[in-house]
Amino acid sequence: MIEPIGRAAAAYGLHRAPLAQPAPAASLATSPAAAAVTSPSTETAASAESSFGAFLDRQVSQAVETLNEGERMSVAAVAGKAGTHEVVRSVLAAEMTVQTVVSIRDRMVQAYQDVMRMAI
Repeated sequence: MIEPIGRAAAAYGLHRAPLAQPAPAASLATSPAAAAVTSPSTETAASAESSFGAFLDRQVSQAVETLNEGERMSVAAVAGKAGTHEVVRSVLAAEMTVQTVVSIRDRMVQAYQDVMRMAI
């Protein structure tokens, strides 16, 4: 159950384009007035891209870790090293994570299909 999600997370990490580093404001504009005009929008766009990419990375890593924890607890329960309460809690958390990932995937596919149906 965890293998496909782990492979997807690894593929995401490998194929994710590195975030572009924003150029210094001085190199973007020739005059101080132009630098004041272009700098905030450039910094806002770069920080929004960076923060969303970082958010996505954290969420994918957290989902994979939750699934791994559920599997570790299941193995520990079979070995008699974990209590029932701990196992149920971690398995339910893993199940909710899978449902959330599937729901997000479905929404992304739907959004892509909506964009593809738009008339140009």
